[in-house]
Amino acid sequence: MSEIKLTIDGQKYTINPRLTLGEYMTLQKIDKDNLQTPKLLETITGIPEKEIKKIDSNRTLYIVNKIMKEKMDNKKNPVQATFEFNGVLYGLETDLTKLNFGGWIDLEVFISEGFSQNLNKIVALYYRPIKAQIGTKYVLEPYDTEECLKRAEEFLELPFDIVSGASTFFLTFTKIYTENTLHILKRKNKRMKRRMKAVEYMKKILPHKIMSRLPQDFIKLN
Repeated sequence: MSEIKLTIDGQKYTINPRLTLGEYMTLQKIDKDNLQTPKLLETITGIPEKEIKKIDSNRTLYIVNKIMKEKMDNKKNPVQATFEFNGVLYGLETDLTKLNFGGWIDLEVFISEGFSQNLNKIVALYYRPIKAQIGTKYVLEPYDTEECLKRAEEFLELPFDIVSGASTFFLTFTKIYTENTLHILKRKNKRMKRRMKAVEYMKKILPHKIMSRLPQDFIKLN
């Protein structure tokens, strides 16, 4: 894809024809029903809205169509196991049993705060630097929260087509993870109620000395 050239009021702009992850995330936040052309162009070009408003109205629709055709390519991209960005080779974590405890905690936080607004963080969690590789097999660097957040900021400039295929996988996993979490919470809540009823019943029929010997965490969730 070639760069898109645009001149506004004598000022020349060069626009990246590839939609970035950051631009994609911004577009997801925009109210599509009240979307104005200048705001859309600002989002996908980085050119200030006040400058975009200087464009001749007859050219605006043409420019929008041209840029959107280049950037919003609807072709389906395959999941990329590895990619290089800013001189670093990254690999997709496909075995979540290898994700450390900190990674699971952060993943739960990112999901609870919202998939769309944390997509760059989720991508940064799954895609980590490769520290060793033989053929198609590779070993990723261990998950680290600070490194993930730094990477998430860098990934805002990552071409979205690189991770668009994997984003479907992320979304599917997030849905399954959320449903399973809710199921577990409901099951634990039922278990908690059963234990409390059992304890109340035992209090009525067992001597105090025997009750005092019960584990203190008997009615706690496991």
